[in-house]
Amino acid sequence: MTNGEKKKLQIEKFFSEVTSKFTFSPQNKQYLLFRTILLIVAVCLICINWYVFDRKNNYRIGYTSARTYFALTSARYEDRAATLELRQRAAARIVDVMVQDEKIATEVNKRLDLLESNDYKSLFNQPLTELMNKLPDSSRKTIVKSVLDIGRKIRDEASSSEQQTSLIWKYLRKIPMSQADKNIAFQMLDTILNPSLQSDAEMTSRLREDVSVQIPAVIREIRPGAVLVQKGQVVTPALAKLLESQGYPDAAFPLKHLIFILLVIIAWSFWPVWIENGLKEKLSLREWIYIAVVLSLVWTFELIFARFSGYSMAVLGLTGWLCLTLPISLSYHIIFGGGIISVLIAFGTNPGIVALGCILASFSAGIGRILFVDPPNHRMTIWKNLFFLGICLGVVSVCIHWGLGLYFTYNLMLSSLLFSAFWGAIVVALLPLWENMFDIISPLRLLELSHPSQPLIKRLQMEAPGTYHHTLMVGTLAEAAADSLKMNGLLVKAGAYYHDIGKLKNPRYFVENQLHGENLHDNLSPSLSGLILISHVKDGLEIAEETKLPKMLRRFIAEHHGTTVQKYFYEKALLMGESVTEEQFRYPGPRPQSRETALVMLADSVEAAVKARNKPFESIRELKMLVSNVISSKIEAGQFKDVDFTIKDLTVIEDCFVEILRSTYHSREVRNIKDIVNEKKISLKELRR
Repeated sequence: MTNGEKKKLQIEKFFSEVTSKFTFSPQNKQYLLFRTILLIVAVCLICINWYVFDRKNNYRIGYTSARTYFALTSARYEDRAATLELRQRAAARIVDVMVQDEKIATEVNKRLDLLESNDYKSLFNQPLTELMNKLPDSSRKTIVKSVLDIGRKIRDEASSSEQQTSLIWKYLRKIPMSQADKNIAFQMLDTILNPSLQSDAEMTSRLREDVSVQIPAVIREIRPGAVLVQKGQVVTPALAKLLESQGYPDAAFPLKHLIFILLVIIAWSFWPVWIENGLKEKLSLREWIYIAVVLSLVWTFELIFARFSGYSMAVLGLTGWLCLTLPISLSYHIIFGGGIISVLIAFGTNPGIVALGCILASFSAGIGRILFVDPPNHRMTIWKNLFFLGICLGVVSVCIHWGLGLYFTYNLMLSSLLFSAFWGAIVVALLPLWENMFDIISPLRLLELSHPSQPLIKRLQMEAPGTYHHTLMVGTLAEAAADSLKMNGLLVKAGAYYHDIGKLKNPRYFVENQLHGENLHDNLSPSLSGLILISHVKDGLEIAEETKLPKMLRRFIAEHHGTTVQKYFYEKALLMGESVTEEQFRYPGPRPQSRETALVMLADSVEAAVKARNKPFESIRELKMLVSNVISSKIEAGQFKDVDFTIKDLTVIEDCFVEILRSTYHSREVRNIKDIVNEKKISLKELRR
């Protein structure tokens, strides 16, 4: 097969797997219900939050702010009002753009010609005309000559009225005349030349635009904790845009925010599903509903506390509940995704806050995986683990705030302490509620169920003492092997304690509960005897149902014999000439579906085989041979087809069983007292010599 064909097959396999997720199989219906619950809860939380809080308390453009807004992250933004003011000032400095009009220029030439012909009356007003006539001829000629020269020079030079005035005085200062004569000359030039320049509105507007564009925008920098809007301040469009950039929602219904969160939930919800498909044991509908309920509760708490005290670290509750009740690999993904979504729902989509939520959720899931990999055996241990995790999250949160430039106060560590203690207590308090409502099992419940004071265990002690001691030994064997294989030892031990509760219905028909010399099966046919023995599985499931034993423990009852055959009574029936089949003596099963139930099957069979031996073991090798034969028989019977035991695992199990049985069933050699005394006498004589 070529590389191209392999890739094609991989792609087709991937798309087939994706397509299978959308089919309406029973398992996919569970996933669909899980997603639906999360989507409904998210919609309800956002709508309620908007109606109760945001609608009344959030900002609206043109209205006064109901509270003071602080900057959450450092940012740079353009102050448009300040920029506009600076550009208006720069443009205002451009008064007018003056241009020469050709018609007016011709008129100026005519005026200069009239002045040269001494026609003052046509050019000037009466006071100026009378003043010119009163001047001496020499002064008048000097002034006229100066005006003609200057007028012809600056006629084409000036581009504005200000420049024209400046040029007139520039040339007048160079002429040796009295100041009075210069003033008269200026008045004459001002009259002759104006309006040789005319204001051009279009050019003025263009020049003002060019000047204003060259003024750079005013950039403001805000730091975390800075006041953006004071309480009672009118929210302008510019301030509204600034608040939006910080992640603050406005008073309008957050439709975009809602759509974004729903898309995130839909996209993320596929990951737990795919991870769950890789588990050895699939989750039930009640377990998926349990996950949805826990996520909903955590999101609600996070949203409530966000309105009053800020980030509440609700991810601690998520970590505690899921790590105690779900497989670690699955709980990690749910904690990570659920923690991020809780931050999105409570605090919006500010990039800094989202980054903070991602880091804390990942950190909580990772540390929680380490803290709870070994099941805690005490409620205080759970509280201490969560408190420690909360402190770690607080330290990490402070570091993240500092590193990302997010707004924070030094009260953050104090709130971390308080919320760590709070969530530790809430997790411990609500854990029994989850266990009873959703039929899930935690380490604490396993410890409670394994206690000798439990009603079913007490009944075994009183009504079936042989079976009780048998279960204790099976539990010891299975727990030791489970610890060596890094399995759930508490679950294995509890399952071992309850796997034979079906024998409570007819305890005297089982050999471990019979007195010496008494065997009720001697008076029964092999078929009936086999039926009675096999029925203890069905009876055990009925008792478990009546006493509401957790589903996980019921599996040990159903699977501890798998689909093996009751060989003793089957062979006895054949020898007695009964017309029977092997299926009549086969346990109903199913075969072990998990490593834990398979381990209890092995421990049960090995303990029974050792007890059935009438003589002590002469050597460890003989004991090891018996244990090995029992394990091999289960493999040959195909009881481990649904379990991923490796050869190495089976070797470890065998060694653990041998070690426990060796110390339990060791031979007791009792020496003769006379031999001991004689040996001591001989040793004393040798010492005297």
